[in-house]
Amino acid sequence: MIFIYLLSGLFLGWSFGAKDTANIFGAAVETKMISFKKAALIAAIFVTLGAVLDGSGPSQTLSKLGSVNEIGGAFTIALAAAATITLMVRIGIPVATSQTLAGAIIGWNFFAGRLTDYSSLIAIAGSWVIAPLLGAIFAAALFFLFRYYLSKVKLHMLEQDVWTRFWLLIIGAFGAYSLGANNIANIVGVFVPVNPFKAVTIPGLGSISGVTQLFLIGSASIVVGIYTYSHKIMKTVGKELFNLSPITALIAVLSESLVLFLFSSKALFNLLVGLGLPPIPLVPVSASQIIVGSVLGIGFAKGGKNIRYHLLGRISLGWVAAPVIAFFFSFIALFIIQNVFEQKVMQELRYDFNRNTIIQIQKEGINSKYLSTVNGRSFANENELYLELSSQGHYTKPEILNIIRLTEYFPLKISTSTIKDKSFHSRFTPAEWKALSRLENTTYNHKWQLAAALAKYPPWQRRTLGNTSADINFNKDLDRRLDILYRNFYVPEKLE
Repeated sequence: MIFIYLLSGLFLGWSFGAKDTANIFGAAVETKMISFKKAALIAAIFVTLGAVLDGSGPSQTLSKLGSVNEIGGAFTIALAAAATITLMVRIGIPVATSQTLAGAIIGWNFFAGRLTDYSSLIAIAGSWVIAPLLGAIFAAALFFLFRYYLSKVKLHMLEQDVWTRFWLLIIGAFGAYSLGANNIANIVGVFVPVNPFKAVTIPGLGSISGVTQLFLIGSASIVVGIYTYSHKIMKTVGKELFNLSPITALIAVLSESLVLFLFSSKALFNLLVGLGLPPIPLVPVSASQIIVGSVLGIGFAKGGKNIRYHLLGRISLGWVAAPVIAFFFSFIALFIIQNVFEQKVMQELRYDFNRNTIIQIQKEGINSKYLSTVNGRSFANENELYLELSSQGHYTKPEILNIIRLTEYFPLKISTSTIKDKSFHSRFTPAEWKALSRLENTTYNHKWQLAAALAKYPPWQRRTLGNTSADINFNKDLDRRLDILYRNFYVPEKLE
């Protein structure tokens, strides 16, 4: 049954492999510098390595956009995103997996009555603009740099050809690794909160976590997409948008690889944080958009005469249409899955205004005197509660969101064995794990109650004195660790 639910994720991985390998090797293949078979093999190996070794970095942003809490919902979201991508691929338009997933997740939010985290949406949507713009800037700069270098060294044509082929392979491998690291979260990320796999111990190799198993399965589906359908979409990026020479193909691939690396490198992120500098966000970015930006950068650097603007307009239209189509696909599919096939696509939630939650609201500095109209009541979803409080006009949006967070009924039971079974215990320091173990078998009705219990121990205390990037990122990392606990300690109950 588990693998049936994962089929839509595998379909999404196949679609991703079909279209995004083209963004790494399309230009090289279409300029006849690398054969398709060789490009596919290198892509398959390095996409898998990037996904397994470095794929967890950008995975958090999509999960914040919408906390999908049932495997049936994750199945439907992945199906809607994959269907949208397949539709776009069929008509030869490169689209972003993150765009279709964002649209599908927002569709789930509307269906489930959940609020959309617009700060996460802005971060994701911002990458849709910044990533291709960086690709264009890098490509244009690299074009002038390469032209200057080649004018100085004056390589023989055959020698230049050999070096170009060699570097297309090396840079392609680097790009494929960064692609896997940055985008595997798009393939199986919606399944992580409802991950059905437990850790598996292999003698001599150690423990393979459930998340790593998901990444391996997702990588396998990408490889299938690479070998079965990626050649067609290569023509759009590698040839139809702008006629590339072998050298400009190399520049385009290098530019794309650098941008993917910037948005997926945890090492770079941690380095910038350690230096007290604002880090580059670890968000899934679109390889499709980056390569288009890179090709355009080269085209403008060469004067912009041979750019096929009509195709650029068609691609841009696809970027806008993809999330909208995915939204409607997701909403309709969720209705069918739940009402026709009678599968659970979301957990029932409840928001209670009782003595405990009112006291906590007051402790967090929110005036509770305007809550008399809701005191003693329960609400079935976030949207209903948000509309009720916002219609009164007494609270700001941040205050309303905080009230929603505090009143959410979310029964929890501490079980460290659950964390160990999924190999999540490695995410915590020994001091954090020791404090958590002291709460074994304790139960709570709200997330904030668990957070408050852990905050009695120094390793789990938030930093409040400073406002440096290091402090801000420490608190974000603490929230990520708490989210792991919430997901794994949740005890489903039938809500009345």
